[in-house]
Amino acid sequence: MNDEFDDLDRALFALPLETPPPGLRQSILRATIEAPVPEPPFTTFEIAAIGAALAIAVWLVIEVATNRAFSTGLAANAIALGRAFANPAFLVWLTVGAGIALWSTVAGNVPLRLPMRLGRP
Repeated sequence: MNDEFDDLDRALFALPLETPPPGLRQSILRATIEAPVPEPPFTTFEIAAIGAALAIAVWLVIEVATNRAFSTGLAANAIALGRAFANPAFLVWLTVGAGIALWSTVAGNVPLRLPMRLGRP
């Protein structure tokens, strides 16, 4: 093998280089160093809420696994909740409530104004 690259180095350095386009350095700096810092995906309040929900979930799993009375009561309450959802009147009121919530969210941009008199003529 050829261990001497002097001729190759000289040939490479002898090649003419093109001038970079104007503003190349500034655009590279703008895209790397001066780029805006991305916002974190969650706020501090959201992280605390997720942590609290996970803590409650872990406590609930441990309580169900270790306490027979708690798990029996939880099962009875789950069955009662299932029976409530099987009640047609409950489902109607749940649908009405969800419809009102959806309507108020979608139509929230339209202000509901009552006619008002501003003063006496």
